Amino acid sequence: MKKIIIVISTLVLSLFSDDYIPLSNLSDKQKEEYNFINKNSIEKIEEDSYKKVKDIKILNNQTKEEKQELLKPINKEFVKEYKKDNILKDERKISQNSFSEDFSITPKLTYSFLKTDVFMTGKVSVVEERGTLIPELSIAYKNHILKAETMNSKAYFEGVLINNGDFSTDSSWDKLSYLYKYQNVNMGLGYNVYTLKGNFIFNQYDLNFYGEDKEEFPSLDVHFKNEENNLQAEYGASYGKNNNIDYSYEYYLNLGYKLFKDNLIMSAGYKNKTIEIDGVRFQYKGPILTLGGTF
Repeated sequence: MKKIIIVISTLVLSLFSDDYIPLSNLSDKQKEEYNFINKNSIEKIEEDSYKKVKDIKILNNQTKEEKQELLKPINKEFVKEYKKDNILKDERKISQNSFSEDFSITPKLTYSFLKTDVFMTGKVSVVEERGTLIPELSIAYKNHILKAETMNSKAYFEGVLINNGDFSTDSSWDKLSYLYKYQNVNMGLGYNVYTLKGNFIFNQYDLNFYGEDKEEFPSLDVHFKNEENNLQAEYGASYGKNNNIDYSYEYYLNLGYKLFKDNLIMSAGYKNKTIEIDGVRFQYKGPILTLGGTF
């Protein structure tokens, strides 16, 4: 009611009196008293005014080029796409780094100029030494490693049986190992499958005899790796046996050079795999050339 009376009085004064007082001439306290405005509105106006003045002061402290850059309109679509692309890239980068730290695959391919010797009553060497490929694959998760390797060898021996009979062999040695990595050492257990196919040829009697033996046995494995700059040395050994196998052992030494960090390593060395069954020893040995890497 007070507000209505004041408005009417103001209108009357504006019509009949020269002493009209505009609303803008009233103080903030008077405006608040007569409910034209409230205190919160005044504070909001003052706050907004302060921000504008502050922004103007900041702009005044910038160079002309900086002012133009600050006042440049923002392309919201561009910002949205940029954030989307870069967030996805960062997520993929973190994921890839985590993946590469915890999980890796190491394939290797070894060529060996392999020599097969058989020890019966004495040492019997092959007529012709043959090269063979030895593939190997290791899958590692943190400190746990699963390693698979296979080797095949064919050999022919002349005049080693009764009445100068010949003897040929076709053998394979497959191995699956679980290893635990501690510093520069990988150690664990291996599961071996050794298969020997033999053909006995008695030339004088024109007779052939064929035989096959398959042995499965466990082994203890230990492998070492030392690195310095681009140089790498790998060496290790294993030992295994079962009821039919008197013993089996393996040792190797490989010296390598890193061509592209860990992604490609070329190395050369020596490898020996020996197994003795019922008093007959088969030995596979020779120089090796290996190409491999970790991914």
